[in-house]
Amino acid sequence: MNSSALRLTAIAGLVLVSASSAFAATYTNVPTGPNTGLPFASFGNAGNPSGDSPKVGEVFSLSAGAQLSSFSFYALGNQSLSLQLNVARWNPASNAQNQASNGVGPALLTTAAATVGQYNAAGGYTALSFDNLGLNLNANTKYIAYLSSTDANLTGVQLSRTQTAADSSGFGIGLAYLSTTPGSGWQLPFNGNGFLSLQYSAETVAAPVPEPKTYALLVLGLGLIGVVLKRRKADQA
Repeated sequence: MNSSALRLTAIAGLVLVSASSAFAATYTNVPTGPNTGLPFASFGNAGNPSGDSPKVGEVFSLSAGAQLSSFSFYALGNQSLSLQLNVARWNPASNAQNQASNGVGPALLTTAAATVGQYNAAGGYTALSFDNLGLNLNANTKYIAYLSSTDANLTGVQLSRTQTAADSSGFGIGLAYLSTTPGSGWQLPFNGNGFLSLQYSAETVAAPVPEPKTYALLVLGLGLIGVVLKRRKADQA
């Protein structure tokens, strides 16, 4: 293949990559990296009065519909935990941010129980990451992504938190947890500075139906590949 054809192949590849990732987005409330400040104590399956909450997560909302591809939380210390990530509607009947009695709808996604945890020795935290989620989310709808575990011995896991005010991405709303205190249910804590939030990172990709400019990029990329193939045939003739 001559140098001109090589250049066209490279350009075509870049155009196709741009088309497929044109609407990818990353959301996080720790843009400079996770830390071990303001730990939530604690996540686990021990009963009262241990202080464990069996379900802990982040309430969030998107301004435009998209597909959730990954979600990560961060635990203090070096952890290797058997966990599931669940995503459900938050207050599905009202779509309210916080009300006297909060509720969570049926799970829209529950990952298979798996051991997760990638330790960052410099930061002193473990990333709890879930990938390849592929869950379509609607705009302006409140959801919760929360952790659970089928490991009866899991207890005392501290998750990193921050102030919601630090969430410049406009994705996260606040930390929510299921209280084991009778009659308490799901709680969305509030303090004088606003709602607390779990430290998280999340990625979304475009909704399944591409917009016109995505089609244009795909057509351009395919057209360039066609030109490359014709030149290759001409060179071989």
